[in-house]
Order: sequence, then structure tokens, then C-alpha cells
Amino acid sequence: MKVFCVVGYSNSGKTTLIEKVIPILRERGLSVLAIKHARRFEVDREGKDSWRLFRSGADVIITSKETTAYVSRFPDNLEFLLEIFGRLYDVVIVEGFKSSNYPKIVVLKDEREIPKLENVVAVVSDFEVDFDPRFRRDDYEGVADFIIKKIKV
Repeated sequence: MKVFCVVGYSNSGKTTLIEKVIPILRERGLSVLAIKHARRFEVDREGKDSWRLFRSGADVIITSKETTAYVSRFPDNLEFLLEIFGRLYDVVIVEGFKSSNYPKIVVLKDEREIPKLENVVAVVSDFEVDFDPRFRRDDYEGVADFIIKKIKV
């Protein structure tokens, strides 16, 4: 399993990059898990059976023929999530978790300086920065090729 964190400031284009790279990775035969770090979110609606079960104290898996969701009280612990789910996938793309030790692809929109982070392996920006490799914001094939190359190493 290989893990890549896509990091950058709010509205820098992280989600768009991930959204466009995933189908390319899938077309090339890789299974992909995306983990998105969020401040807050709601998966279920008040009053639904799964909401009631979660409110009663249980962690809940909601499943149907097409989709499955897992709702738990575990904190945003990337290591724990990777331990449970990561081994099921060829590559894990994480949006956020910039303080982790995993390789990071930094997305820059307006800012010209790369944040001082550990393990930066690539930069995505439409302007020149002092980093190699650097990909344009619309070079989804290039980013996917880079990820595949790193996985095969």
C-alpha cells in the first residue's frame, strides 16, 4: 500500500486534483481509497434508523447494493484508518493530514512559497516554484504517472 497526502491551503484545488487523478489511477487498474480530513460533517439524517443506532452508542455500517458507509466515534487518526482500510487498496490518497509523515503533494493556488512540511515529494502550481517535480494544476495525467511510478519503486 502506498499513501500520498495532498495538502495545501483552503480552496487551493486539492479536491479537484484528487477527483481528476482517481479515474486515471482506476483506468490503469489500481484500487483507490480517498480519505478526506474535515473539521465537521454529518453522514446521516436525523430520525433515520442508522442515525438512531449511532445515537444509541453503536458504531454503524450502512450498506446497500451500491454503497457502504462506516460511521464511528474514532477521532481523526490517520494511522488507525490506514490500519483498518488501507491494506484493501493499491493506493490511498489523503486530503489533508499535513503533519503526518507520509509523502505529500502540495497544491499551490496563489501563494508562491511552499509550506515548510516534511516529506514533500511534488508540487502542483501554475507558476514557477523552486521544486522538482512540479506539475501544472491541470496535469492530472502527470500527477497520476508520478504516483504510479512511486508505487512501483
